[in-house]
This record gives sequence, structure tokens and C-alpha cells, in this order.
Amino acid sequence: MWQPLFKEEDLEPGKILCAKIKDKKILVMRSGSELYSCGAMCPHQGVSMENGWVFDDEITCPEHSWVFSLKDGSLTWPGTGPRIPIYPIRISEGFVEVEIPKTTE
Repeated sequence: MWQPLFKEEDLEPGKILCAKIKDKKILVMRSGSELYSCGAMCPHQGVSMENGWVFDDEITCPEHSWVFSLKDGSLTWPGTGPRIPIYPIRISEGFVEVEIPKTTE
């Protein structure tokens, strides 16, 4: 089910917005012309990545600098390891919407 989260104009390039849906913290961001959405918690030590950095199609955890792909959730630095959940995202009628499956990771 698609969940409206923010107005499209609230999503500035490089800015990370956070929302809570079904007891999950979800991050939404724009990098260049692309929109991304992922789980907020770094699987390394459970730190929120809300204050992390977005560059191209990756997000960096602010605590220990682990880097994750915003395309598939894979760990890209420091090697291989746990993934973060990635959620489908779209713009509909001026709102940023994220699709959350019935069961989330």
C-alpha cells in the first residue's frame, strides 16, 4: 500500500527526511534526479542514519561510516555484510509516497 509522506517540494537534493510508518522509521531522500527510500536503522549497531550523508546512490551511516547502496540496500563499504531495506518510492499528485509491504524487515 502506498503511503503519502511529504510534499514533493519538501524533498530537497541531499536532504534526508524521516517518517514513521507501521512502527518503522523510513528515510526518504533525493540525489540528483533520483528519489530513494530505505530503512532508517544501520544494521551494524542499530544507529539511525537520519543524520547521515547521501552521495549519488549511496547513504553513509553517521556513526561508523558504513555505506549502503540506495538501489538494492547492499553494504558497499567496508566490504560485504548486512543490507538495509529499500522501499519503492514515487511522486503522486505532488506528494512523495512510499510503498511498505505488509511484512517489513
